[in-house]
Amino acid sequence: MWKLKLPEGKDRWVFLLTVGVILCILAFPAGSKSSRMALPASRNVEEAGSASMAAGQDAAAYERELEKRVKEILRGVSGVGEVDVMIVLKSSAEKVIQVDNSTSKSVTTEKGSGTDRSVESMDQEHSTVLTGSGSGQEPVVAKEVYPEIAGIVISASGGGQPSVQAEISEAMEALFGLPANKIKVLKRVE
Repeated sequence: MWKLKLPEGKDRWVFLLTVGVILCILAFPAGSKSSRMALPASRNVEEAGSASMAAGQDAAAYERELEKRVKEILRGVSGVGEVDVMIVLKSSAEKVIQVDNSTSKSVTTEKGSGTDRSVESMDQEHSTVLTGSGSGQEPVVAKEVYPEIAGIVISASGGGQPSVQAEISEAMEALFGLPANKIKVLKRVE
């Protein structure tokens, strides 16, 4: 076996740090994200990832749409001026799938020598309702629940005036059903 002579003192630590950084760089996979995700072995992981990305994109699009609508309505309010709106959601949208439930109950009574025995059994079956035919079947969505709003921050030119702050806060409480502590109105810096 060969022997490696390491430098002494401060040079030794610089050498070890350099080797460590090189090893870290070599540990990361090369190539772009799309080429790594295209591996057939990771197809299910890729599909799950794209589904969650789609849900995340849907939530982001929903946030942007709400922000745009709030911004448009507040621009028309007297004393508010130029507005920026940030809405934060607690989670993404949720789809409730239609499920068929069937329940069967049977009671068996046995009478023996001086004792009565009763056996009750209950079977429940749940199955998802599907639409379409063949391999193109999809579950039926009973309802879609939009995400709940966690909080709103509004930056307005007139946000320094207490009356404007109160009006904006009351409007957001009425519009989204949020408590006042989840709404913050700030004075916009021009």
